[in-house]
Amino acid sequence: MSDMIDRQAAIDALAKNMPSWTTPDGSGQFDHDIQVTDEAYVDCMQIIHDMPSAQPERKKGEWIPVTNGRGGFECDQCHNYAPSYQDDVEWLSGFCPNCGADMRGEQDG
Repeated sequence: MSDMIDRQAAIDALAKNMPSWTTPDGSGQFDHDIQVTDEAYVDCMQIIHDMPSAQPERKKGEWIPVTNGRGGFECDQCHNYAPSYQDDVEWLSGFCPNCGADMRGEQDG
């Protein structure tokens, strides 16, 4: 199982540990090396920022009325049957219990 970490926490941890722009004794002897290291930190932070989310995107679906005489609804993604004692889908779950499809209609984002 993969570990999931907070993206901003990883970026903040790198920023906190970036080297300073000057050498501790102020001589400037290693300023170039520190600058190169600093640029590498910034590159790492950008890579983390641009990585795709670890959460898979939830597929969208809808409850379709079953018309074969038994009533109820089925998921248009996995065809899981949901019996219904009412004639509408308002009482059904916003997610298919079988495949997890989001059944709440159009969503922003």
